[in-house]
Amino acid sequence: MAGTEPGERGNPAADGPKGRLERPPSDRYADAPPASSESRSTAASSRRGPLSFPVFKAAVAALLGAAGLYAVGALLASTAGLLFVAGLTGAAVGLLLARAAVPGHVAAPALARGQVMWLAIALSIGAIAAGAIATWLHALGEGGTLGFIDYQLETFGPFILGEAVIATLAAAWGATAGPIEG
Repeated sequence: MAGTEPGERGNPAADGPKGRLERPPSDRYADAPPASSESRSTAASSRRGPLSFPVFKAAVAALLGAAGLYAVGALLASTAGLLFVAGLTGAAVGLLLARAAVPGHVAAPALARGQVMWLAIALSIGAIAAGAIATWLHALGEGGTLGFIDYQLETFGPFILGEAVIATLAAAWGATAGPIEG
């Protein structure tokens, strides 16, 4: 019996299609083969995960953070909790926005992790700015006469830069450590 002993080669003509797979194993990962380069780009964009929901949740967290900064800075007239609220805002925004960088079951991630980090930093800095503007407007409503920059420097001093740095670091951490479910 030729070809049945270990180490002997079989007759490829006699083996026929039995030695070959019908499709390559990598085909199980492909959804459907695109016909052209145009359909490839539309198929890739349609398989991306949703971006709007994580951005919406992060924007709500940023607005709540701005409201917290306003409450501490204007209503309580304190600097004690500003750095804490800024850090909490940045972390919440980053963790919530990190969902956009996680692939779904069928979809690719909506954004790369680096893009999510920069978007989280931008939203957090925006929240810090919104809280500072709201605090200044509150002071003007109470009879203040200083301009925005003068008021911020006179009232909060180095806390302004501290809020921005802590919010940035917390947002970057949250975007790279996240996501959280919820």
